[in-house]
Amino acid sequence: MRKMGVLGGTFDPIHEGHIALAKEALRHGGLDGVIFLPMAHPAHREADASADDRMNMCALAIEGYTRFFLSKAGMKPEIAYTADTLTPLRKEFPNTSFTLILGADKLPSLPYWKEIEKLFSHCDFLVFPRSGVNTDEALDKARQAGAKIDLLPEFSTPYSATMIRSQTAQYQDAPGLNKKVLCYMAQRGLYQQDFIPRLKTMMSPKRFQHTLGVRKEAVRLASLHGLPIQRCALAALLHDCAKGMNLKDMVRVARENQLTDSEAVLSSGALLHAPVGAYLAKKEFHIQDEEVLNSIRSHTVGRVGMTKMEMCIFVADATEEGREDYKGLKELRWLCNRSLTAAVYRSLELTEEYVTENGRDFDPASLQTKAYLESILTDEEKALLASVR
Repeated sequence: MRKMGVLGGTFDPIHEGHIALAKEALRHGGLDGVIFLPMAHPAHREADASADDRMNMCALAIEGYTRFFLSKAGMKPEIAYTADTLTPLRKEFPNTSFTLILGADKLPSLPYWKEIEKLFSHCDFLVFPRSGVNTDEALDKARQAGAKIDLLPEFSTPYSATMIRSQTAQYQDAPGLNKKVLCYMAQRGLYQQDFIPRLKTMMSPKRFQHTLGVRKEAVRLASLHGLPIQRCALAALLHDCAKGMNLKDMVRVARENQLTDSEAVLSSGALLHAPVGAYLAKKEFHIQDEEVLNSIRSHTVGRVGMTKMEMCIFVADATEEGREDYKGLKELRWLCNRSLTAAVYRSLELTEEYVTENGRDFDPASLQTKAYLESILTDEEKALLASVR
């Protein structure tokens, strides 16, 4: 019979502290594995993220760990207690004995848990002492009540779900998160102000789907190139927030707020929605991060001195998976995985070719951006560009 530890909780979100705790339980508890048990509707607190999101984040966090497992036993649609999970756990993990993993801070309340006699008769307990928590008295009471408890070495972690949620709400990449979990959170806007309902009223359904596609691709590129993931996701989400406005209204906003004096930009909704979008992001969505605003402002023609984050949004807009095929799309998708600078430069090259072939003048700001990028291309990036031309 296997002996499995059970680590239950809200995992809102799961972080490296949970993983470290499970590893300690394996190391000292004589366990064959550890089962992560997210509770859909825990009895004593409301979770911020949905049950499905928390389950998915747990799955991502334990990928690659051969002795970690994920259980759906806590995914009941109603409020559930630990005792309620025993029967479904047995179905998921037959021929298994269960050892519940707890922090010492849970010991004082343990004798009063729902159906605690059932838990005492069917489960052992692994308890980790906590700094500042007096274990002895609570441990004696729990053992007198019938608990079979092993006390393990003191365990502490610098990470907390509360702190991670707080940092994420500020669009920071909180430490202590698995990179896949961080990307999942960013792609879904978890623990942040929900701009989705407002955005849906500001653009067509097709444009909204494009926006989600750009956010997904921006998160992927940010992770790949070591950029701030949450901030890139925010810029991507808002990059087209002015796209649903008609040109007359965009021109009015641009003139009233002196967003541009370029007549070429003022006469083109395809160009004007970028500076107007940055204005709306600041005024209507209260974004103060200048790099985020610049990423929205420069996502159509770029700018001299654009940052890697700005390049990320520029390229994500051009290459997101929902884009209809166009000349050069395949090579841009190949390039952006290797160099954002080269990908933006090539995108501008392709646009210039298209515009001039149709007898129009290429936007002066785009020409300036292209010249700037050319000046900073490395020899390696020039070789990449030569390989796709």
